[in-house]
Amino acid sequence: MGEIVAKVKEKQCRVVLWDDIKNDPPKQMKASPLAMIPHKLRGFRVILDLSFRLKLKKGGYLTSVNEETTLEAPAGAIDQLGHSLSRIIHAFAEADEDAKVFMAKFDIKDGFWRLSCETGEEWNFCYVLPQEEGEPTRLVVPTSLKMRWVESPPYFCAASETARDVATQYLETKIGSLPDHKFSGYAMGNEAVQKLPEEGEVDDLRYFIDVYVDDFIPLAIATTQEQLRHVSNAVMMGIHDIFPADEVDENDPISEKRLKKKEGEWALEKDILGFKFDGVNKTMQLEEPKKEFLLAILHKWLRGAERNMGAIPFNEFESVWDYCLRAPCNKLLRKRPTVVWLSKNKELRTALDNCRTLLQESSVEPTPCKELVMGEPDFLGVKDASGEGVGGFIVGEKSACIPTVFRMEWPEDIKEEVRRTNARRGGKLSNSDLEMAACSPVQRQFPDGQLGDKNGSSGVIGSRPIAASTGSDAEEEPCVPAHTIAHCRKAE
Repeated sequence: MGEIVAKVKEKQCRVVLWDDIKNDPPKQMKASPLAMIPHKLRGFRVILDLSFRLKLKKGGYLTSVNEETTLEAPAGAIDQLGHSLSRIIHAFAEADEDAKVFMAKFDIKDGFWRLSCETGEEWNFCYVLPQEEGEPTRLVVPTSLKMRWVESPPYFCAASETARDVATQYLETKIGSLPDHKFSGYAMGNEAVQKLPEEGEVDDLRYFIDVYVDDFIPLAIATTQEQLRHVSNAVMMGIHDIFPADEVDENDPISEKRLKKKEGEWALEKDILGFKFDGVNKTMQLEEPKKEFLLAILHKWLRGAERNMGAIPFNEFESVWDYCLRAPCNKLLRKRPTVVWLSKNKELRTALDNCRTLLQESSVEPTPCKELVMGEPDFLGVKDASGEGVGGFIVGEKSACIPTVFRMEWPEDIKEEVRRTNARRGGKLSNSDLEMAACSPVQRQFPDGQLGDKNGSSGVIGSRPIAASTGSDAEEEPCVPAHTIAHCRKAE
């Protein structure tokens, strides 16, 4: 009840009596049920179930708010979600070895509440205010977008990405030309920042700004405190140009609560999008509890996909998808299907499999960001494996290489194991295993280590899959799995 009182005071919702409107309710009015979702910063968060369909006594259903919604929000905004982590990783990978990357994070408080509905459309988001029995029925009518509305994410992302663009324009101004923001003091308290000189003669600032829904994430390679102050001032001014500042700091769009927890403080180590980034070593690592939780779920999902069974309830998938941060996952956010079938969505299945590989490989030590970014290859090639052997060719791309055609027959024990697999008699080798194993003979065609990491070179070797069950060529385009390339580069 206290939250509703606060929202009414901020003119983000109003409360009406059902008795006052029941004889002539607004045409757009729909009342949706509430859900109390556990929240890490407070006991629970109240969320509307806007996919709820009301069953009628005489049969049939009333369509939900999401079902009746005509999709008009800019699709490009939501498509960017799956690329935020990739862009941040690239920024770290491109930094010089001796550079120190400072990080900060600014969060928008109650983000969706800050986008107003078109007049009259707010009646779509009604819900009944919980109260004691015997009290008159009261409806809460929010005047802002709601979290579970299918169009809220793209509309909000369009606004937050516009704020990022404005912040970038402020950043292009002369260092020190921006006035100090009212929250600038929260950004400068870290010990590593205090060790920097206040000013410098050379303008050598390098920066990058990304935004993930309501999280603004600036990175900076700075040599003075003045440079870091300039970046944080620019980011917060850009936010306030789109989400106007409040005179009361506690109610400001930039969450003061998060600032007091030092999230907006420039630091060389920081949790960003579920990963702990190290700005000195340019590494990233998922927290152990999150990693074990995700590995267990991904293993269950992918195992079900291998057996062509096991539909994933969308609510279960949605609870994990933001950790994967992949574009194929974001496409489902707009569709919101009842269930997700990995066996029927190869792109999504591959993205989740790559996420699992990343989690497994990062268990021993933090992963250098450079290992996650593919540069231009020194060599290009094509290989193809079957139950009898492997063959292909290699040519030079960035580096000189004698064009080479190679063929190799598998040992008899490998052939027999493949035959057992195809006959479904307990064999453990699939065609994918053969494609992976083929990387070693490819490297052996270059005994001087041209394709290995001895000289720091790399190669891209495409493969054309073979349908193991029929022995015929699969009708698929050649592809280069990212995790296969990573293993090729590490193999000796």
